[in-house]
Amino acid sequence: AGVERISEEYGIHDVNLVKPGVGETTRVLLRRVPWKILARAGAGADLDHVRLLAEQRGVPVEEVAELPYTCVGLIHPKYTRGATGADGKAVNV
Repeated sequence: AGVERISEEYGIHDVNLVKPGVGETTRVLLRRVPWKILARAGAGADLDHVRLLAEQRGVPVEEVAELPYTCVGLIHPKYTRGATGADGKAVNV
């Protein structure tokens, strides 16, 4: 229910682009096209690596009170599953 609410609230309308939890958020920042990171207000040092990765990728981190997860990674709704770069271009292997 939390993922569905976040998907609607942020205008994504696809629960597959909402990745809850520290591990999933880290993966979004490393391997996907991140749009925005939501962090529970007061999460502190637990999210230092997430904040660092977000800064390096130029992704905004939004502090959210009463977030049901420590953090949530939002994949950019404009790009497809194959997109992996910060510029949204897929890597052809």
